[in-house]
Amino acid sequence: MWKIKLFFLLFSFALQAEELVVFLPTKNPLQPIYLSELHVSEGQIDWRYPEELRALLAFDLSHNGSSSILEIKREWEKKIHWPDPRIRFDAPFWSQENVPFVIALQAEQNSLLATVFQVAKGSCKRYPEIKLTGAPESDRRSIHLLADAIQKDLFNIQGVAAERILFSERVKNTTPKGPEWLSDIWIADWDGANARRLTMAKGYCITPGFLPKTISKAKDEFFYVASEGGQTKIYRSSSGGKQPIVKLRGSQLLPALTKTGSQIAFISDAAGRPDLFVQNLDEKGEALGKARQVFSAPFATQASPTYHPEGRKIAFVSDKDGTPRIYTLDIPDSKSTRKAIPKLITRKNRENTSPSWSPDGLKLAYSARTEGVRQIWVYDFETNEERQLTFGPDNKENPSWASNSLHLVYNTETNDVCELYVINLNQLEPVQISSGFGQKRFPAWETR
Repeated sequence: MWKIKLFFLLFSFALQAEELVVFLPTKNPLQPIYLSELHVSEGQIDWRYPEELRALLAFDLSHNGSSSILEIKREWEKKIHWPDPRIRFDAPFWSQENVPFVIALQAEQNSLLATVFQVAKGSCKRYPEIKLTGAPESDRRSIHLLADAIQKDLFNIQGVAAERILFSERVKNTTPKGPEWLSDIWIADWDGANARRLTMAKGYCITPGFLPKTISKAKDEFFYVASEGGQTKIYRSSSGGKQPIVKLRGSQLLPALTKTGSQIAFISDAAGRPDLFVQNLDEKGEALGKARQVFSAPFATQASPTYHPEGRKIAFVSDKDGTPRIYTLDIPDSKSTRKAIPKLITRKNRENTSPSWSPDGLKLAYSARTEGVRQIWVYDFETNEERQLTFGPDNKENPSWASNSLHLVYNTETNDVCELYVINLNQLEPVQISSGFGQKRFPAWETR
């Protein structure tokens, strides 16, 4: 029984999780970009809204891991000729000023126009105009898409600004009935804006993840864990509410899906203690056959599975050797009778939780208790080295990789305040993307 209690104690590490300092050498220096002041035509009545979108574009380009935005200079502004900056563009001047890229941004007739110059090549590209609808959700998405397109054109790197983040938000129950805490699933842009609630539960919803588009045709469809009737089960969101994914007795927690959605891994106490299970899924994301136990150890607790992108290997937490550490495991064939043997990969710290495998398969992010505080670490499979990313007095938990294997989102906790932060491995400063009422936890980046 004490092992079951330990399991829920380990799980509570994720329920609990501000400022962080990241010490990581930059392999690729950030390339400077000059983003012009917003040029407003005479027909543009309200310039304030387009100016907000300019600030959004600057945010995206200065946190993409490839570029930085230079400060506005009056003498530089004079070198951009309006209304068509392509005319008389002075490439030698910008080269002399050591500015490799210039973006001229203008607003006219309720639309935005961006012209990007590559100084060394002497080339420019005018992007399709963005019609401003006045609806922040759609207009902001257009700017995120523009930022990703610019990053792809200039650096041949796919951006993540247009991707979104799922998370759970926990609040105190103010009604006299029900549990002490309530938790719902939310979705937001990568910068934390446009946050909206996706579930309206009167209980506890946690650990969300996006369903792969291979098995999901609906917009924003996701899976998550909900607590009802004293047990926790894995559900799939649907237009009609929610549908259970796994049909298995006992509690189910901490689910993870393969990239293709062909299998889901989770922790269940169906056999009497928290063990690692997998369930095959068909092309519609429905259970295919029975769930099967792939790893169990005497008197041990398993937790937090995460898949290698190829789907044939799992990293997970186990205390089978005394304290919770992270192991990798080749997923045994359903017909195999040989016991799977996990491989220990975290050795520097005695308490490790919430691993997340990068989409490129080369790194594993996780939380480790370091000198009494949970910090984010990364294990590099190419060098077999562990590196601490975060420092400072506050706990950090639940890292999740973006599709580019460069950006991470995670939650921190200071007393009862839990907020979301984003960092990328080419820049030193983390960015807080949430604030205000509610404890934000279990962030999950949108997958491609």
